[in-house]
Amino acid sequence: MNPRIRLTLFASASTIFVALPAQAQAQAQAQAQAHDSEGDAPVSEPATQQPRAAGTTPAKANDDDTNVVRDMDTGEVIYVFGRGERRIGQAGAASEGGVAGADIEIRPLLRPGELLEATPGLIATQHSGGGKANQFFLRGFNLDHGTDYSLYIDDMPVNFRTHGHGQGYLDVNGLIPETVARVDYRKGPYRADAGDFSFVGSSEIITHDRLQPFASAEIGSYGYRRFVGGGSTSIGDGELLVAGQAKFNDGPWELPEDFEGYSAFIKYTTGIADGDLSLSYNYYNASWAPTEQLPERVVGTPLCADRFCALDKTLRGDTERGILTAHYLSDDWRITAYAQHYDWQLLSNFTYFLEDPVNGDQIRQYDKLWTFGGRVEHTARLADTLSLRVGAEGRYDDISEVGLDETINGVTEFTVGAFAVDEASLGLYAEAVWQPVDRLMVIAGLRNDWYNFETRALRGALSWSGDVSDDALGAKIGVNYEVADGIALYANYGEGFHSNDARGITAPVDPAPGLVEGDFEELGMRFERGGMILTAVYWWSSIESELIYVGDAGAVEPSDPGKRHGYELTAFYKPNNWLAVDAVWTGTTSRFAGLPDGQNFVPGALENSGELGIAAAFPDWNAAARLRYLGPHPLIEDNSVRGDATTLVNARVAWTPQDIAFLNGWEFHAELLNVLDSKDDDIDYFYTTRFPGEPAAGVEGVNSRIVEPRQFRVGVTKRF
Repeated sequence: MNPRIRLTLFASASTIFVALPAQAQAQAQAQAQAHDSEGDAPVSEPATQQPRAAGTTPAKANDDDTNVVRDMDTGEVIYVFGRGERRIGQAGAASEGGVAGADIEIRPLLRPGELLEATPGLIATQHSGGGKANQFFLRGFNLDHGTDYSLYIDDMPVNFRTHGHGQGYLDVNGLIPETVARVDYRKGPYRADAGDFSFVGSSEIITHDRLQPFASAEIGSYGYRRFVGGGSTSIGDGELLVAGQAKFNDGPWELPEDFEGYSAFIKYTTGIADGDLSLSYNYYNASWAPTEQLPERVVGTPLCADRFCALDKTLRGDTERGILTAHYLSDDWRITAYAQHYDWQLLSNFTYFLEDPVNGDQIRQYDKLWTFGGRVEHTARLADTLSLRVGAEGRYDDISEVGLDETINGVTEFTVGAFAVDEASLGLYAEAVWQPVDRLMVIAGLRNDWYNFETRALRGALSWSGDVSDDALGAKIGVNYEVADGIALYANYGEGFHSNDARGITAPVDPAPGLVEGDFEELGMRFERGGMILTAVYWWSSIESELIYVGDAGAVEPSDPGKRHGYELTAFYKPNNWLAVDAVWTGTTSRFAGLPDGQNFVPGALENSGELGIAAAFPDWNAAARLRYLGPHPLIEDNSVRGDATTLVNARVAWTPQDIAFLNGWEFHAELLNVLDSKDDDIDYFYTTRFPGEPAAGVEGVNSRIVEPRQFRVGVTKRF
């Protein structure tokens, strides 16, 4: 392997929970972020290597336990929190950050998508079954299933373009949490290397190169079962990691979810020249029976006994996805290539008998494609104080079939529209990082993206073919200055975009724009002293249109331009070697531009959100609890109908016996999810539905899905 110092941030639950000394932590972070294959953080690349302070020793991975970090002098086990990393002098914006180590391992999780809530202010909810992508909210944007929030896994973009259900569809349900080394996040389009769907935010998941062999089994309420195992071994000059997961769940719903999901991850990493090359394959296959949001007016009637009822018991979903990724990373180069195959379909019924009073409104959405793409990026050190990186990012989607059918009990009645789509893009970017004087950093970037959308009608009432091209040019600028030791000020501006669905772009009547552009600005502050890290940010955004193709209706629905502004406050505090506390609070004002006051509220835009986490770890046990608050929000433009706040508390405790010989290497854990048994909404909307006997025009009302009730899970893990 590459002889560069490696920092493995996914510590085993049996490690001692201590803090790196502040100077050693800064050095370890600099080493990790300088393109280390397991700790690399491309979202906050330092302009120059940070010098090691005198008298400190960098951390290294333990040779016989690849999931811990030990001090080279004392042998002391170090349990690292990504939130505790010092980022002054390295981060390009106050709102950048990351989670790792204990942030991930001992975090209580109802679903994998909650790992992305590491981004302060991001909320991941669900309005359907466990096999469907989450619904995301961030900075006053209802991001649907990912329209303006992008995710990369080892530099492979996860969001789908021209998806059968929603633009930017972001599905992480197949993720194996144990393979995740760290999650780095950004807000806003301030850096040049992120393009489509990164307007509001983006995250990078970095997977492990090495993993201590383990096997784990977990069972819980409502038929929940999860079995996972894996590990790594040296082969030749590299390391082979293999992990697999099988997960089953019925959930609390009247219609058992019958979720059955299988995931596999294989990764081989070896040192080449001055960097690391990894070859990986991700596979995910799942089926489930979704229970969608339901009209609140029917609860307690013969149609629906309670909020867990199923109004259409014939709904099903299936997904299969395979991703092959090659990724090379060094101090000077980032080269990625990937190929992906995807096959997905989902039955839904959102309006019941509004469109078809006889047979009902059930629909099938489907998507089958191959995707090929990659990135080439080079960083040149032009001087001690100046670096320049240039890159190209390309992608081609060969969608053999994407469409919408009207169905009756899962059987196709007729096809609304089925299309074949070829979508190609190329993004070129450059970014300079300049440190003209001590403590001052200036970042300037430019990115241009070119897109071509080509559709061919296959069948159905919606029938057209088209070929449209579009491009977007975006400038980025950021300045930060450390005004005193551990206190820095930031200012950032960036222009970004998201692409629209090719079917809407090529439509002959009222076509959608190919690329929807907008801009973000923010002012921020970071405070890093002792065991305390604080950030404060105020931001503004505008977007020229929130017009997207709505797969549920098979049509384009326009909206007016939007303007938003708000604040974010975050804190991380580690007062001693066993306790860590993190918190976030956000406030946002979201309005449509150009509409009269009082008629310009953005439906679904959260006005506040917050999170509080507490974690403690000792040699024999660890525990964590998290509170998540999803604030009130308008459901229609005049704000006369509002969604209430939702508060959830999850907790986890684990016992890792050290002094009982025959239990050495074992961990026993328990999770209590929705500790307070909240009856709040996981998601809510306001729209029209109809049932037999109701007016032909239907009835407007709130449609919501309740959070899952209190549930208990227990598990056992053996590490070898």
